[in-house]
Amino acid sequence: MSAQDDDRYRPGGPWAPNEQAVNYSGYLNNEELGKRLQRIDKRSDRITLEQIGESAGRGDPIWEVTVGDGDENVHIINQIHGDEPTGAEAMVKILQTLANGSGPTIDAILDELTITIIPRVNPDGANFVGDDGLGTDGELRQRRYNTTEWEDGDSQYINTNSYAYDLETPGYDLNRGFSIDPEFTPGDEDEDWWTVEDEAENLATLNMPVDEVPLELKDGDPYEALWSVGLNLNPETQAVTESFLEADPDWAITHHHQGPTIDPESGDQGGPEWQSIMSVMAPFGPSYVGLDGVDYRSYVGQGNPFLSVDAQTRSLQLSGLVADQMEQFGHGRFNTITRYGYGPLWGSYLDALCPQTDAAGALYEVSHQSDDRGHKARGTMVKVTVEGIMASFERIADGSIHDVDEMSYFDIPLSEGIENPHDDR
Repeated sequence: MSAQDDDRYRPGGPWAPNEQAVNYSGYLNNEELGKRLQRIDKRSDRITLEQIGESAGRGDPIWEVTVGDGDENVHIINQIHGDEPTGAEAMVKILQTLANGSGPTIDAILDELTITIIPRVNPDGANFVGDDGLGTDGELRQRRYNTTEWEDGDSQYINTNSYAYDLETPGYDLNRGFSIDPEFTPGDEDEDWWTVEDEAENLATLNMPVDEVPLELKDGDPYEALWSVGLNLNPETQAVTESFLEADPDWAITHHHQGPTIDPESGDQGGPEWQSIMSVMAPFGPSYVGLDGVDYRSYVGQGNPFLSVDAQTRSLQLSGLVADQMEQFGHGRFNTITRYGYGPLWGSYLDALCPQTDAAGALYEVSHQSDDRGHKARGTMVKVTVEGIMASFERIADGSIHDVDEMSYFDIPLSEGIENPHDDR
């Protein structure tokens, strides 16, 4: 019997049985996050804390933290989707360790790496209060989007790749809004870049001709156009882009949540299938396309040909080591790492920004959004993130990441979605 066949048993769960089981106030709000970061900064001379921007609606700070002074640079962003909060929580724990910890491993990380972390990219989505999200009194919620409202002149059309035009409260999916040309000025795009979907509502999809992309093709032949690109209209994506380019990273990690998934190989142990605690994903290009067995992503074509073969290989190693790390916990909820099928998303942090510095990239996707995972499960989600990222720091610092067999990434089982029994609530 599989987990899909029986809604009564969810190893590695639970889902929140109802909305009352979700305690948003248990997560760090924007003010609390700022205070925690300031406290760490005040108590340690290893940390540099800087406000690099503010959110579109609430005007809340976007914080950047830098630690270490090594030659290899790592850039990490968290909570670009407001309802995906555990990355920010994990970063606070990681920063506390790096700011105050001691021992050979911590010393090596600080000596070899310069780490730049943006704990919360989307303060508006994280602290959505009231009907429009901008209130000071009322119910605290979390939502995926920010609160930017599109205005005439922002671009020729409303970019349906990223704009939440079908929601009552406007906003952008910020991880669809990065531009693969950081110098591009929105509004200067040509008419023929747009595929108009609704002339009356001014809705269109933006695709950029590849000869307009100011990047060297490093692996494979060019696409004719890149689909679903972003325009970097939002102050949040602008702050991240500036941070990324200034950090000039060799490695980049973005933390997300995903819907509930199962580890399809867990049932081989003779019992029910376990929910996957986290999926990982590596961006790659023509040198590795066709190896992942993701039929539903057959449109990927050449993957990301703007990444060198070296960056693609390091990306696979960066994701592959997470599964290796979780093997140390033995059979159980931590030993359920799955692989998220890759197809380039040209408005995303990884696909738009990694090519700027030829950085290796990795996506962490812990299972469940904040509104369908009981609050008591938060600790498990935070722990798996902390373990994976700290292991990445350690192995980049000591060079052993290059000992990871990049092909082992494709041995990680593909995640499989499962139906939430409470979706009809």
